[in-house]
Amino acid sequence: METFFQRIIDRDFADLQGLTAELSIPIRQPLINELIAIALRGNKNIESCQVSVHPQNRVSVDARVKTPLLPLSLNVQLKLDTSVDLASYSSPKLRAWMENNRFLGSLGSMFNVLPEGIKIYGDQVVVDLGSFLRTPEQKKYLALVKSADISTEEGKVNLGIRVQIDR
Repeated sequence: METFFQRIIDRDFADLQGLTAELSIPIRQPLINELIAIALRGNKNIESCQVSVHPQNRVSVDARVKTPLLPLSLNVQLKLDTSVDLASYSSPKLRAWMENNRFLGSLGSMFNVLPEGIKIYGDQVVVDLGSFLRTPEQKKYLALVKSADISTEEGKVNLGIRVQIDR
């Protein structure tokens, strides 16, 4: 069976031309925090980061950050956009708006302590999802995603993903 799936991947999904699939993916808070911990391994600026997910696309981020002057604790309340911007230049972007501590968030950006792929523009936090993809295959899979909607409930992010193979 593994050989069969590898052949489909190797042929760039040509055998599945016309496929459309809609997926509902619930991602619980502990898994989100585990993914963040993995992504932050080796980061010299962020000691820890915990995310709490709340209803109405609200997320709390508690981070312990090292700056050139002093250690800094950040607690930022964010409101997530309701969809991933798949048409964004260069790669898809996840956008969120800071609802508090905009000044502290800007300091984190100014001191360049944010991980690669995460930027702050005014009160907007932009996560470049392409920067977390390491292999050409991962980028190829992301290109199959035609829409990604985001909603939250207490402790869980719900993704509504539409995948399509047009070739």
